[in-house]
Amino acid sequence: MGLSQFDIRGNENTLSAVNSMIGSGRIPHSIVIFGEKGLGKKKLASYIAAKLLCSEKEAPCGECRVCRMIANGGHPDFIVVKPSLKSGGYKLEEDLRKVVADSVVAPSESRYKVYLIADMDKTPSGSQNALLKLIEEPPEHTIVILTASSKEYFLKTVLSRVTALGMAPVSRDECERYLKENTERSGDEIKAACEAMGGNIGRCIEFFESKSLKKATVTAKDIAASIASKNEYEILRAFWSLEGDKELALTVLSLVGELLRDAVMIKMGLDEGLVGCSRDSASALASALSVSRLSELCALPEKYTGAILQNSSLALCLNAIVADIKSIV
Repeated sequence: MGLSQFDIRGNENTLSAVNSMIGSGRIPHSIVIFGEKGLGKKKLASYIAAKLLCSEKEAPCGECRVCRMIANGGHPDFIVVKPSLKSGGYKLEEDLRKVVADSVVAPSESRYKVYLIADMDKTPSGSQNALLKLIEEPPEHTIVILTASSKEYFLKTVLSRVTALGMAPVSRDECERYLKENTERSGDEIKAACEAMGGNIGRCIEFFESKSLKKATVTAKDIAASIASKNEYEILRAFWSLEGDKELALTVLSLVGELLRDAVMIKMGLDEGLVGCSRDSASALASALSVSRLSELCALPEKYTGAILQNSSLALCLNAIVADIKSIV
């Protein structure tokens, strides 16, 4: 089995921070891991749990009983909280307050008890208040890890009390190498996935089968083309194709954000580390707009991702981002 189940690709700074904190005994009791879907947030949470619970000198060893149990989801002191809602969200009483009540109980066999509450952004943001006391005053033996696609989802009162760790895509070469080593897909399929999803390994794997992810890629390219051509009708049409589908809208906003960042890089002559779903789309944006306008546009996807995650009306957010884009271009 080795270390494969705790193999974090890229994200050297984040991994170094984790190892340094745990190695020096400065263990944070409340952690937020953020980054878009597919970047390995849950894998990092498992790594942290194994780093804390594995008793071997070079923890996590990936071989011992503790590591195997964590990897297989069976360790009594690594508790992955299961959401009760069909949407993947958590209920206050059945899920979140149950964690708070259980947190005072001592670990079964380890020094620490680690809770993973993943994909918190599928739950209304106000629900975080149920965890605030636990985050502020955790029992000495309790570690709470929360994940979400964006740091913007979390309340300021939560963020001010946690250690926040961001996950980022790996390089495209590293992504291709991983997919060649760990999937049976052809070279052409791997290249197509990496072209669309950049260095997001999880999303590349999903792209092989997902029609909705392919649709998101097409929509992101359409939005980029309409912005580059400054066609107000096409900008509106492309964004309104997302009405009624929050998950698709969030995915498209993430992809558009990457294209805009790539356009800035191209404009500045730094086009080696592009991560977006289309070099051609990013190049068209770079040709059509100044660095200052592209930089203004870059702030919009994150702004409206945060608004959508805070449960703002999707229709209002789509209208607002279209208005903002029109005022910039």
